Amino acid sequence: MKVTDLKVRVKYKKGDRVRFLSHLDLARVMRMSLKRAKWPVAITKGYSPKMRVSFYAPLPVGTSGEEEYMDVFLDQSGTDPVATSQIPNFLVQLTRTLSGALPEGFSVSQVFIAPDSEKPLESQILGSLYSVEIEEVKRGLVSSAAEAFFNEEQVLFDIGRPTGTRTVDLRRFVEYMRIEPDIDFGHNNLTLLMRIGHENGRTVRPQWVIGSLSRFGLDIDTSEVIVDRLKLYFE
Repeated sequence: MKVTDLKVRVKYKKGDRVRFLSHLDLARVMRMSLKRAKWPVAITKGYSPKMRVSFYAPLPVGTSGEEEYMDVFLDQSGTDPVATSQIPNFLVQLTRTLSGALPEGFSVSQVFIAPDSEKPLESQILGSLYSVEIEEVKRGLVSSAAEAFFNEEQVLFDIGRPTGTRTVDLRRFVEYMRIEPDIDFGHNNLTLLMRIGHENGRTVRPQWVIGSLSRFGLDIDTSEVIVDRLKLYFE
């Protein structure tokens, strides 16, 4: 059996050193790294050909990611297709070459074959788990603000865009929010764990949630919190 068209899924980490890269910058870095790694990436047709690479659940600027994903389509038309028995070694080689090509701050966790027949990965994402490190805040204030947040049927939040203001209901997306008792990094500093749902690619940012807590008595500068996405949940 031969595999002629490979859709390869890369699980990678966006670390602390590159947390302030935008999604567009991240995509540019990844495409350049694939080129340096000499992966045989398929190219789209048309007037503006591009690498066939797909990214999912973009991270907000300032947020690191422990388990991020991208799909890369490999063009094997110019070579003999990889035999099924050779796929494990082929994936090891891909992992090694991409790991060597990525800049500091990124690392490859896993490379594996993704089924072509599956529905779009974005629609399979159920939620994201975030950790939010907050300094100089009283635990009791955070607990009472979180409790008040969940007592509301709606928590509307205005998002300023170049094209205008959009209002979202944060309460609809936030599944839970709790102080992590085993993670304490100093006096009056704490870590808040937050699971936020995804709906057909739509979600909200934890920074927005933190910003909304001001109406419940917790006024925090969202630019001062440290946000990490720990995990994506799939169907």
